[in-house]
Amino acid sequence: MNHHWELPDDLSASASARQRVRSALEIDGVREGTRDDAELIASELAANAVRYGAPPYTLALDVTADRIRITVSDHGSTADPRVTDAAHDAGNGRGLAMIAAVAEDLGWHREGDRLDVWADLSLVAPGD
Repeated sequence: MNHHWELPDDLSASASARQRVRSALEIDGVREGTRDDAELIASELAANAVRYGAPPYTLALDVTADRIRITVSDHGSTADPRVTDAAHDAGNGRGLAMIAAVAEDLGWHREGDRLDVWADLSLVAPGD
């Protein structure tokens, strides 16, 4: 299943991304633990897009038999995303590190002024 949404042009984009992913994955029958990880990823990617990019912001959710890909796009970002090791008490800077910890894969690419940041979750249980 493929889902695609525009996100708000403010920090409510994070909550909107969580809600949309939760609803879509419930309908798609994805188990709760994986839905929780997907919500975290969508929320963090949306927050980063609003913080560092420019509108329009979009969220895409692509679900296949063996994986979920969550992609958030923005326009106008000038720096490439990077996973950092932020201090424990830092107010921000841990989002991509959290995503990298739960995702099977994390990446990004540019097309013109659009930056797409994506993360994959496996739907295949280890040993299957």
